[in-house]
Amino acid sequence: MREGEQFSRAHFTFNQKVELTLALARFGVEYVELGSPVSYPNASQELTHLVSLLESKQSKTKILVHCRCNKDDVDKALETGAYGINLFMGTSAYLQKASHGKNIQEVAKIAVGMVEYVKSKGKFVRFGCEDAFRTNLDDLLYICSALEAAGVDQVDFPDTVGGATPFEVYDRLSEFARRFKFKIEYHGHNDTGGAISNAYAALEAGAVCINTTVLGIGERNGICPLSGLVARLYSLNPALLSRYNLKELPKVDKLVATMLGVPIPHDMPITAPNAFTHKAGIHTKAILQDSQAYEVLRPEDFGIKRTLDIASRITGKHAVAARAIELDVELSDEDLAAITEKVRYAAGLEPISLENVDLIIKSYSKKAKGE
Repeated sequence: MREGEQFSRAHFTFNQKVELTLALARFGVEYVELGSPVSYPNASQELTHLVSLLESKQSKTKILVHCRCNKDDVDKALETGAYGINLFMGTSAYLQKASHGKNIQEVAKIAVGMVEYVKSKGKFVRFGCEDAFRTNLDDLLYICSALEAAGVDQVDFPDTVGGATPFEVYDRLSEFARRFKFKIEYHGHNDTGGAISNAYAALEAGAVCINTTVLGIGERNGICPLSGLVARLYSLNPALLSRYNLKELPKVDKLVATMLGVPIPHDMPITAPNAFTHKAGIHTKAILQDSQAYEVLRPEDFGIKRTLDIASRITGKHAVAARAIELDVELSDEDLAAITEKVRYAAGLEPISLENVDLIIKSYSKKAKGE
């Protein structure tokens, strides 16, 4: 919710935020991160209401508040009753110079002080090392040692500019998983198209928390999309997703797309309009025999129906035969071959619809009956 609202076309009303929070809770996300209580007027009141809303529904989903390492900000966040505080501060040389003007020792001192303060209030506390993958490794080790001594619950390692490779993510996070006891979180941007693969590399390296947004929206190109991470994990072992209500996923993506006034991207895993549409004759023949021939995901597990695009010049007779069965039309092999050629010819001249194909099939049904 916090990163998603930074998408340039996102202007969520409070009622939309309520709807989104409840939708995410129905899907089963563990945490919903919301922006700082001082980020805009009424932010604190909205936060308090959303926290109370989830509590009233006895939801397992918890709200975390994204805060600068500023005591006044943190105090306002604590007043909302949120489960925990997500602190952050830039650690790379770029952000030390361009953002806050402090060296790593000063950053560590501020971070430790705020972590200890939040812990003293009995709350979950995470610290985010902003721009972690462009931060000197020794600097990261220094601040992480200080954070662990302060009792931090979780440390976030953001690929803030989306420039890391899966190998870099795996190597760096493996190092921290080996050295420290705190939980590891990963936040990966998609500027170079690697958000999903990098998120998976982070999990392999020992991360227990991955930041996602619906449709991957966020600052610039956004971050790892929820549907993308779900698809990646499902393809490896569906049991990894047993805690989530997968049939809610298409609803969440559609909800956000509608609110933003944008289509679901054509290449979005699982929820794209044609994610489970098969067109080529060879593909449709195999799919009719065994769906796993050309699918690594089961659409029915997400409440989605598989479709065969038979109104094309590359269609095959097996797809046409399947459609004839749906129409309750009996055809001979000769008729099937003739219909398939007619469909290919017609679709080669101009785009045709499924209704056109149905008319051709039904014309042969009447011919068979002598009509």
